[in-house]
Amino acid sequence: MKSRLFITVLVAHMTVPAFAGSIFVTGHDPIWHANQGVNTVGARNLAVTGIQFARNGSPLPFLFIESKTDPIPSGNLREAPFLTSALGYSAASFQVMDAADLLALGSNFRTTLDSYSAIVVASDHGGMLSADELLFLNGHALDIIDYLNAGGGLFAAAESNARGMIGATPRFGFLPFLVSSADFQTAETANVVTPFGLGLGLVNGDVNGNFSHNYFASTGGMNPVDLFNGMANRPLTLAFRGPITPTGVPEPGTIFLLGAALVALSAARKRRG
Repeated sequence: MKSRLFITVLVAHMTVPAFAGSIFVTGHDPIWHANQGVNTVGARNLAVTGIQFARNGSPLPFLFIESKTDPIPSGNLREAPFLTSALGYSAASFQVMDAADLLALGSNFRTTLDSYSAIVVASDHGGMLSADELLFLNGHALDIIDYLNAGGGLFAAAESNARGMIGATPRFGFLPFLVSSADFQTAETANVVTPFGLGLGLVNGDVNGNFSHNYFASTGGMNPVDLFNGMANRPLTLAFRGPITPTGVPEPGTIFLLGAALVALSAARKRRG
């Protein structure tokens, strides 16, 4: 009886959503650089790879989040037009919303997300993500995590306040375990794609030649895609596909140990039988 109870508890702890989302967050601003910059080809490959990873084969359009009305500071541009002109997406492939549009959804925000393959968040430099959009997303972190665990996707580009667009608003606060994002503005000269990034189809040439605006001091359990100057403690991009919690990715070792214990208990019961 005790063995059966223990097995039930183990199974409950091992339960994960039937579907799980796809996350791709980066300190690069590849949508902007796909339109202009030294390495538009590499930026385009990075942007499309990230967005398609987030969409995970879904035919649904994606939701692109960017300010439509804020004054454009020097060095920034609205990125939404580049989704078509530089990345090749049709107008039917995405819908643009800013803070006013998001606020108008009210309590329908979570259910609205089910109409989209992924949330795609513009950079705050050179794109036009403002504090208003970021505050809304941060305030709906649990909705976004629930959406991801139901099979949705998320792509988010650099957040650094390089042009004063987001102020002190917590970077990537819609993924609460990524509070360790660090602002910096640097030319890309010696960045290195990890084996995981290579598996996505990226090469070193895709992550060099332009500028980066933040790195992640910790990963929250996600996979580093590329590293600033090859430094393991400074990933520029993270990606993950699977279940998440507000504290990050469940430890695979924990799940493995639970599974091993379950198998051992089952075997012991059979021997006793």
